[in-house]
Amino acid sequence: MNMKSNKMKAAFIEQYGSAQNLIIGELELPQIKGNQVLIKVAAAGVNPVDFHIRNGMLEGTDTHTLPLVLGWDLSGEVVQMGKDVSEFEQGDLVFAFSDIAQQGAYAQYIAVDSNLVSHKPRNQTMLEAAAVPLAAITAWQGLIKEGCLTFGAGQKVLIHNASGGVGSFAVQIAKYLGAHVIASASGVKEQYVKSLGADEFIDYQTQDFSQLAKDVDLVFAAVGGQETLQKSLTVLKTGGRLISTLDELDANTLIPNKIHFSRMWVQPDGKDLTKIGELMEAEKIKVHLDAIYPLDDVQAAHQRSEEGKTIGKIVLNIAAHEFVNQ
Repeated sequence: MNMKSNKMKAAFIEQYGSAQNLIIGELELPQIKGNQVLIKVAAAGVNPVDFHIRNGMLEGTDTHTLPLVLGWDLSGEVVQMGKDVSEFEQGDLVFAFSDIAQQGAYAQYIAVDSNLVSHKPRNQTMLEAAAVPLAAITAWQGLIKEGCLTFGAGQKVLIHNASGGVGSFAVQIAKYLGAHVIASASGVKEQYVKSLGADEFIDYQTQDFSQLAKDVDLVFAAVGGQETLQKSLTVLKTGGRLISTLDELDANTLIPNKIHFSRMWVQPDGKDLTKIGELMEAEKIKVHLDAIYPLDDVQAAHQRSEEGKTIGKIVLNIAAHEFVNQ
């Protein structure tokens, strides 16, 4: 594509609703501000937040204007820098979790605040790198900032939905921190979850985790559902922590034993992403790609995401073929 045309191919919505509302077309090339970089997108991660926003989760909040390009996980190449940007150069290969309040990455180009961008791990392909930022930062912040996991403290952690995008990273990050990891997922995913480093596996379809786990320091619920949250309170030790990525506890819940509960909201953070990239280069964290779709098949990618059966991450291949050897 010739940037001089000021047009780019993108997948976007002009109204909220089902995956059928995703349109492939042309939009104006983004204009960068002084603190931003323009990235030629190689690949974009597909996350549950994408279909929630597409369905109208933020409709009426003035967060977005339509047409809206979805997707806030990406890898690509820096092609332009704002006047205040000094940490990146043209041609740098990068990855980022961009601001969800801005236009997204299902497009050939995206403008991103430079403090949200990090250099791509050298041992990851563009497709792999695009699948990392949002989910890995969610796991990182949930375990460390919200969950108060401490390196080398030997804490016990229970992770719900351990085979999903966020959960897969959470198992690996918790193991890196030296925790004893109990992982819950469906039985068919046991081998995958154990390959991530889980010490114990619970099949939530046939086993009751509240009867199997006890004296847990932290429960990380990368899944919705009141029953899961309520039961999680019973496995925590006094002063333990329950962190939810999706649901609030019912307002009438009596929280026992000085347990701390929080419904976390992930924040894009280039420093967190840089640390995650370092751990990937050190082979402490890996990413598993569930499925790869071309941009033209974005509707199918969303349908796959909404089924909730993914193992790892879904990625849109936008121009990754241009970076095969990098």
